[in-house]
Amino acid sequence: MASAVGAGRASAFLAALAILFTVTAADRTSAARPAGAETSVRLIRSTSGTRGVQQGARYVIEDPRTVFSATEDRQVVVYFEWEGQPGTHHCEGRWKDPSGKVVLTAPIEYQATSRRFGIYWTLALPETAVRGLWALEASVDGAPAGTHTFEVAASAAPSPGRRLASQAEIYQRALASVATVERLGPTGEMLGQGPTVALDGDHLVTAFPSIEGATTLRLRTAAGQRLESQEIGEWDRRQGWAVLRFPGHGLSPPARALGPAVVGDRYFVLDSVEDGNRVITEASVVGQEASSAARPRLNSAFAAGSPVLDERGDLAGIVVGPAAEESLGPTAGMRFAFSGATDVPRGSLMVLAGGLPAAPAARTGLAELAARGQFLRPLSADQRHVISGVFAARVQRGGPVPMPQDQRFVFSRKDGQASVFVQWNPQEKKDVLSRFELYDSDYRTIVKGEPAKLKLRPSELFFSTWTFHIDRLPPAVYRVDLLLGETPAWRGYFRITE
Repeated sequence: MASAVGAGRASAFLAALAILFTVTAADRTSAARPAGAETSVRLIRSTSGTRGVQQGARYVIEDPRTVFSATEDRQVVVYFEWEGQPGTHHCEGRWKDPSGKVVLTAPIEYQATSRRFGIYWTLALPETAVRGLWALEASVDGAPAGTHTFEVAASAAPSPGRRLASQAEIYQRALASVATVERLGPTGEMLGQGPTVALDGDHLVTAFPSIEGATTLRLRTAAGQRLESQEIGEWDRRQGWAVLRFPGHGLSPPARALGPAVVGDRYFVLDSVEDGNRVITEASVVGQEASSAARPRLNSAFAAGSPVLDERGDLAGIVVGPAAEESLGPTAGMRFAFSGATDVPRGSLMVLAGGLPAAPAARTGLAELAARGQFLRPLSADQRHVISGVFAARVQRGGPVPMPQDQRFVFSRKDGQASVFVQWNPQEKKDVLSRFELYDSDYRTIVKGEPAKLKLRPSELFFSTWTFHIDRLPPAVYRVDLLLGETPAWRGYFRITE
């Protein structure tokens, strides 16, 4: 472990400040970053405490908290972990006192040997330290890389009845509040499933994709209960959540944390993994959604519907998503519907508990939601005939096969038009009508393409293309479905800017 003393002017009581950072055995080797390599990093987490220990390539804070006492604690350790390019990075920590003044700047040249790396800084905490909200602002290669806030108080002890819980306690508390909701189709077939957390003795909340397209919802609890319903309570498709009505479900609702979430806040997520198990994972807020919803963004993707709990084990919110903009890119044609009992949609956005109904009372039938066009139709079994689909500025014709030119997922209204290019590999013989349809974010049909007759024949590859005008569409994220008959076989998303 190496250390460096930060340079800069500081008040007298900061004279003893020492800036330390993690250097593992692997990090001591030289690995120069290639010329022109990407220098931006993504914040994974930030954590503070009074002590830590090196565990392999990662530094772990042993007593994570954000409130410290100048009379009881001798130091504050703040740890940042990022993901970026291996190589040498110029890192800098800027300590700010409660007035917002930078009292010390601590630069570090850090050698990262893998994409994930971390640095911790240690602040000596004398009894004369100014009380209030402090911050450590980190930058990597000259770009902002995260801010961690902490409080220096007269006493670090939490208020009565609000003690910090251990990770094991948070896990058990979350486990007792969570069940699985399965969405069933018209013939009882499983369309998908996801986690749901209790709000009170009769209601639970889950991510909206967990009810999408269902005619019946089935609740499965760890105690073995099986409850079914064909209605929900309140819901907000744009925010991404829905309240479920299962009176007497038998789960233990956690207390709600009603405060805001800011960048750097530390949480725990009870995530659902592919084998059906639930694991507790540390998470942090790393940003905010760039839309009117402005939902906090977590450092990683978790199962949609998973509870997000604070350091006291209170429900801070639930994971929702993915947002429409998260569906842009090469996987845009992948459906949100489930392909198996353990396939769960994932997202990194969070809806705060304070934004959920305090006393759910409404009742809405699933059939009514479907009739009002609030459900995104799942891709049909015909998706197996599609190899891929992309958006492009234009499709070049005249060669042996048409070719998409200038493939992308973001277009300007000044482009005038955009094209869709879908490649087929039929798996069975089938004659069917097809067409493309363009939708806005409220699932409203904007444009319908002309129907085309398709003759699907096994092993006979072919292409479908569609060009549509975008010059009069307002800036937003849009969806294109390719329908075979009346059901979608492929789906993609693109963005229009000014």
